[in-house]
Amino acid sequence: NGQDTDNAGTPLPAGRSSQAAEKETGTGETAAAGEETAANEQTQKEQAAVTGDDASAVEQTQKERPAPPKAAPVEQKTEEKPPADPVQKATDTAAAHKTQPAAKTDVRPAGKQPAADSGGGNVTYITYKVQRGDTFWLIAQKFGLPMTELLAANKMTENTILYEGMVLTIPQHQVPEKTTPGPQYGELLDWWTEAQYLWPIGTNARVTDLATGKTFTVKRSYGAFHADVEPLTAADSATMKAIWGGWSWATRPVVVEVNGRRIAASSHAMPHSIQTITDNGFDGHFCIHFLNSTRHSDNQMQPDHQENVRRAAGLM
Repeated sequence: NGQDTDNAGTPLPAGRSSQAAEKETGTGETAAAGEETAANEQTQKEQAAVTGDDASAVEQTQKERPAPPKAAPVEQKTEEKPPADPVQKATDTAAAHKTQPAAKTDVRPAGKQPAADSGGGNVTYITYKVQRGDTFWLIAQKFGLPMTELLAANKMTENTILYEGMVLTIPQHQVPEKTTPGPQYGELLDWWTEAQYLWPIGTNARVTDLATGKTFTVKRSYGAFHADVEPLTAADSATMKAIWGGWSWATRPVVVEVNGRRIAASSHAMPHSIQTITDNGFDGHFCIHFLNSTRHSDNQMQPDHQENVRRAAGLM
């Protein structure tokens, strides 16, 4: 492991044999050969002894030789990055909440993807001419649509270049009103095909806590899989805090009233992440869920929210 070991010994030359001596001298004399043979045997024994001693010495030297030092690790220089810009970080986070990412468009709960003509003919289409300064996000917000739906209706992507005078197709959703068991309850409306069109991004609504009857006003700031919401004023935040007994992730049945429609929903009261209103005593936004809406983190429905929605609709 990074350490080299020297295994080579240093062999000494072997003695000459009697046959080699005969070939070199060509004498063939027996006596001389015998004497030379005897001498050579004695010499070979001595050399063998010396060689053995040398081999032992070499082996001992190898054992005592200190291992070569391991190479010092090469210092990996990393490019220092400037500290994150908090404004840019907030902008990037907002983008993730503004509209449903394309990668998740096809992973909504089964059967909840709105078709081009969902709701039995409740989608009509108008046209719109692009004006100077328009973006897909601004156009989608103007007409109360998810940006992904606007792009799909026009077979475009976020990289498509808009130019003044370009004509776009704009889907318009009509959501029929549903009956409720009583005036205190909200309509049970599917988030994907109904509720999100009644409460588009940028629109204010009044939220009523089903258990206490207390109300507060909010704005839908962002949200694709559910509504990301902020209290409008510090007084609204104080009412929320009183209902929950403090900022809390606990969920409660609520009714959201927007443009004369009352929708069954579920809410927690924990400020987190991005915000657009900074003087309302609420540092971040909170989440309101509707029938079949899902979490942004994993696009899965949350059971307690779904139970609360049914309670707010008077079904439990």
